[in-house]
Amino acid sequence: MQNHSSRSLSISLLIFALLLSPILAQNVLSSSASDVQLLIRTRDGQLNFQIGEIVPLQLAFTTSSHDKYQLDMATYDRSGRLNEDEFIVDPNAGWDDPLKLYYHSYQAFMAGGLRGFEVLTKKPITIDLDLNEWVQFKTPGKYRIKIVSRRVSATRSSLRTGDLNVTSNELTVTIVPATKEWQESTLRAAVEMLASSKQANAMVPRTSDPRSSAAKKLRYLRTADAALEMVHRLTGSDFEWDFEAGLVGSPARDIALEEMEKSLRDPRFPVTGRFLSTMSVLALPKDAIDNVPSQREEAETRFRQELASVIGQKQGNALAVSNSTIIEDAAIHSRLLPAQLKQAMTRELIATFDRLPIEKQAELLEYRWPALDHKEMLPLLRKVAQRYQDFPQLREMNAYQFNNASAAALQHWYEVAPREARSVVIQEILRPKPRFDASVLGVLPDQELPDVDQPLIEHLTSQSDYQVRSNVSSLIQRYATRAVETQVLNFLDPVLGKFECAAQEPLLAYVLTVDSEAARPRLERAMAARGTGFSACNRSLLQRVAALKNHSILQDIAIASLDDPDPQVVASAAEYLGEFGSASAQDPLWARLTTWSDHWKGRESELQYIPGRAIDGQYEANAGSKLMEAIAAGQGWLADETKLRRLIDLSVGQQQRQQAEQYVRTWQTRPWSIQFIPIGQGQLQILQYHETSLQAAKEKLLQFPRGSTFQWSRAGLEGEEEAFQEVSQFVTEHGLKLIASPE
Repeated sequence: MQNHSSRSLSISLLIFALLLSPILAQNVLSSSASDVQLLIRTRDGQLNFQIGEIVPLQLAFTTSSHDKYQLDMATYDRSGRLNEDEFIVDPNAGWDDPLKLYYHSYQAFMAGGLRGFEVLTKKPITIDLDLNEWVQFKTPGKYRIKIVSRRVSATRSSLRTGDLNVTSNELTVTIVPATKEWQESTLRAAVEMLASSKQANAMVPRTSDPRSSAAKKLRYLRTADAALEMVHRLTGSDFEWDFEAGLVGSPARDIALEEMEKSLRDPRFPVTGRFLSTMSVLALPKDAIDNVPSQREEAETRFRQELASVIGQKQGNALAVSNSTIIEDAAIHSRLLPAQLKQAMTRELIATFDRLPIEKQAELLEYRWPALDHKEMLPLLRKVAQRYQDFPQLREMNAYQFNNASAAALQHWYEVAPREARSVVIQEILRPKPRFDASVLGVLPDQELPDVDQPLIEHLTSQSDYQVRSNVSSLIQRYATRAVETQVLNFLDPVLGKFECAAQEPLLAYVLTVDSEAARPRLERAMAARGTGFSACNRSLLQRVAALKNHSILQDIAIASLDDPDPQVVASAAEYLGEFGSASAQDPLWARLTTWSDHWKGRESELQYIPGRAIDGQYEANAGSKLMEAIAAGQGWLADETKLRRLIDLSVGQQQRQQAEQYVRTWQTRPWSIQFIPIGQGQLQILQYHETSLQAAKEKLLQFPRGSTFQWSRAGLEGEEEAFQEVSQFVTEHGLKLIASPE
């Protein structure tokens, strides 16, 4: 899947880097592996292909060594293309990379995706790819193809690619001109398949859907007719990435762009954000080199403005989708729409809201609120907030999206008209099967609601659906009084340690709030519960209870849990102490890390994961890393250079040592860095410390020596200037200094 908002992508990547930069290992230089073989062939043995025909490759990896190498089995990337395999084609003419311009057109892409690793053996492990993804033949002839793959790494290294280069054999294919008859029949068959009904079984992999193969045939066909068909399908339907990729790599780009410009103005054509971003790539000069992302953004802005100018001509579903596209753009890019246009867009949204798919309704209410006229939205908020359907399973996708839309509407309704919405919030709390937990229904200012005590207890004891029980438990924690403590304990005690975590944790937090002494033995029992029939909530319980209600009792239990025989419990206890622990938690963390280090030094190989084998070593390694992270980035204390250097000495293995060395390098870089993260009300990254609120950031800054200087790395993000001014005033008042870098 692609996200074509370059700014939002850059923000996402920035956040990702900020959160992980303190713990990322350095890249390992690539080298060759002489005992690994890569054999490439076409999947069906065919070696002669027409221009535009799919060239299906099979990569077969083997090794003569035992348990030495692992193979990355990934077949897709969130950016749309994998980079683990480099294609070398001779001669270096008569072909091109169909997506070269596309990948130069955006500031950044979200990488990653689901992947697995397998241990290489003498028995081949195969991966199927389409050569057309990387190589588009334009001229008939013979072509020799090799692949340099970076999928192989040592089994006892971390699960990553790029450590080793493996070069394949040479495969020769013959490319011949495509006949008109073949092109027409291929197009006709693909269109007929794409017009067939949707895949019946959602559990069958998408790649097994015959329509997926048809979309790829259309994508690679290279004809003007194929390009026109792809334009007409770029409407939010399935396989949009194939259609977008096919258009930006098509030799008929000019014809496609002309058709897209007509479609943009067509009253019956729904214009999506992907449609506009694809247009913006097609509008680039074919030889574009300099400032390509800027040129593309300018083109997309121009097309969006043109869409806004013709929105009044759109009809039916085309109006609903196109209007939504304009609103999405304004919200994603924090663009202020003129008041009159915002009002008009909001009115159109309201008029066409029911035409939108349920997932789009939820998305608009959850994420596009800033771009809407809030006063105009009030009638729709009332309607959607009170829209109710008794779904058998709340986690079923349609139910989830339906209720998400209602939840967002209710929250915004309360934001705009709290007195008016209050009764509906209480009505939702009192439902026998409440749809929402306290993250939605906890908006009321009341610390307690005595009138909901008994109904909530009745609903808790009568429900068999775990999602509903979790919602009820959350509401008990948020609003129930001490009057129902006995009933909560009578319900909780028989199931303690066996209950679903999402219900057990808020109930324990409730008890901790109203009767801490009664909570202590129950928390200890929940942490000790393990084995058959138990829910293993002890591996996350401390942090989750603390997020609802922190207490010194939790710190006592966490410190005791550092010596638990289960390394996952140790890791969880360390995480709790790092996030919630006081300064007194430092010494127990140092003591446990020292013991852990002494035990595992010289036995590093036992901590590495080998695909297909037991992962106990990984749990132990994670416990050590969490202990180190808690000490280095704990909220309750400051880890100065002396402490960070001590972490280097206690490190076990290369990756952990690199992590500790990164902490030291970050500390030594002056002035110390502060970076703003646009999540919620604003978060800050201060060196290796990730602060989830400005208040937490202020508490951390007070731990630094007076006179310390910090540099705020400006990124021009929404809410950043306000956060900078607030933090700047705070540090000045407390003898610190904050300077701002230019954007």
